[in-house]
This record gives sequence, C-alpha cells and structure tokens, in this order.
Amino acid sequence: MKRTLPYFFFLAAALMTSFFAQRVMAQAATPGTLTAEQATALKALKINNLEKDTYVKSGGFILERYEDRPAYVFNYSDGIKRKIYLYKVYSAGDTKDLGLLAIYQNGKTNELKSFVMPGASGEPKAWDAYLDDMKYIGEKEPGLMPALAFVLSREMANLMSGGAAKTEEGGAKKKEEYNFCFGPQSLVTLADGTQKAIVDVREGDLVMSYEAATKTVVTTRVTGLNTHPMATEITLAGIWTVPTNELTASMALLPSPAQLLEATANHPVLTDTGRKTLGDVAVGDLVYRCENGVTYPARVIRTGSTGRATTVYSLSTEKGNYVVAGTVVLDK
Repeated sequence: MKRTLPYFFFLAAALMTSFFAQRVMAQAATPGTLTAEQATALKALKINNLEKDTYVKSGGFILERYEDRPAYVFNYSDGIKRKIYLYKVYSAGDTKDLGLLAIYQNGKTNELKSFVMPGASGEPKAWDAYLDDMKYIGEKEPGLMPALAFVLSREMANLMSGGAAKTEEGGAKKKEEYNFCFGPQSLVTLADGTQKAIVDVREGDLVMSYEAATKTVVTTRVTGLNTHPMATEITLAGIWTVPTNELTASMALLPSPAQLLEATANHPVLTDTGRKTLGDVAVGDLVYRCENGVTYPARVIRTGSTGRATTVYSLSTEKGNYVVAGTVVLDK
C-alpha cells in the first residue's frame, strides 16, 4: 500500500493536469505552444514575494496568479505547513497562453519546487518534463503529490461548474483585463519637464523618474512602448489627489483642484507604504507627485471609475518608474 499510494496521486495529478489544461486553453483567446526550453526557463524563474507578487514579468514571460487566488495551504499531521501557488503563464511578446506554473513550498525548509504544466498544445517534450518532475520530485517530497492532486482537482471542478472568476459585467475574465496600462492620451512627463501623450512616447526618449533612496527627481531612458489592443472596452480606474500641505477641514475649500491619475486598475503606483495597484489605492493613501523638478507627497481624496478604453499603453524604463499625470507610476 505504501508503494501504491504515491503512484495513485501521480496518476491522478497527471490526468487532472491533462483535463485542466484542455479546459483552460479552450477558454484562451490566443493559445500558444510551450516548448521544453521554455519550460526549463520557467522553472528557473524567481519570484521575490510569493504572497504579494500576483503579476510578474520576467525572462520573456508574464506570470499572473490564477484567478487571483491566494496560495492553497495544507496543514498535515506531521506539523509541516505546505503551500501551492498557481500562476497562469503567457509569453510576454504576444501574450499567448502557454500553460500553468505551480510552485510548491515546504513550510519547514522553505524550499520551493516548481512544476510547469503545458497547455493542451504544449510540445510533447514539455509534457514529458512535467511528468518526470511529478514522479521524481514527488517521490522525494512527502505530501507534495496529494497537495498537487487536490489543487488541480479543485480548480478543475471549478471550471466544470462554471466557477471561473467573473467580470463586473458577469462574464468570464479575459486576458486583456490583466494588461496594466494607460489610455493613449495619458501625459508622460519628459526629462525637461514638458509632457507628451504616452501614445507618442518612443524608445530612447528621456523621461522624468523618481529615486526612492534619495527621494529626488532623476532622468530615465524609455526602453520600450508597450501597446495592448483590447478585444472589448475595459474600465479605467482613477485616483484624485491633492498635496498634503493643501488639505483643509473641508475638501470644498481646497485652494487648487484635485489631480487625476487614471489607468487600468492593476497598474502599479508608488505609495508611502510601497508598491500598490491603482485599484487597491484607498482614500487617505499617500502617493508621490513630481512637478517642476520637485517631488512631494499627495493624499488620495477620491477613487473611482473614470471611463473605458479599447487600446492601452505602458512604458518600460531603465529605472523602473516614470511620471504619468504628474504621479510616480511603476513599470509593470
């Protein structure tokens, strides 16, 4: 029985992965083909903070936490807490769906084991590598196989019952909702203090940036303009801010109008507590504004939806941040 049980979980996980991959890829607008080389590269990727990093762009891939779920946590009788984090994998160049990345963590040793699950159209060698990992790592790591089999079974059950995450309109989530970007006319501050619509920014342009260590305004070079056409219109989120030294007892008495920053809800911005997505920024939070070569804190006095867009844009920069609508935002 001791020898049979691990193989039962191995077979269960293998079968569930196959069915799960077919169901997930059937929902993808643009499925891709995961190669064995890509699978190897994915296993080597490092995620800085598994609890907080639900979006990672690295090594030519985009990783997004599957359905925005937190980690699955397993408390076994041996006292060791085990976790599994599940990410969808896209190619960064064309955002095609490649498959899934499951990361297993042993709570006692904190060791991580990565499993790359190809999509239904993945190369046979990529599937062979995944099955080999399940078999050989599963034999050496007690508790891994039942945890992995449970996660895949649970997610497969959700898909079969139509339990995938919903948008505000009630439909299934689409990949386009995860592109963290700005509308075409959002104004980017250049190094000389002038502004340019993000749609007109080009690779090599010098733009204003913020050095957190020294709290100073610096210059950074644009390394890429990222364009994301949407299959349907998406909702933009907004935050309205005022300088902290202009706050009064009544918001109606503010000496200057509040400044608006709008983008897709998941675009990261810099706050006094660190990186936050725009949709998570709350009234009372502090963000950083840059004007006339000076950086100052501004408090959020209002949040909400601002409009919709069919094509959105973002920048890649050498320093990892830039200024949009006078507010420091971060690269994806």
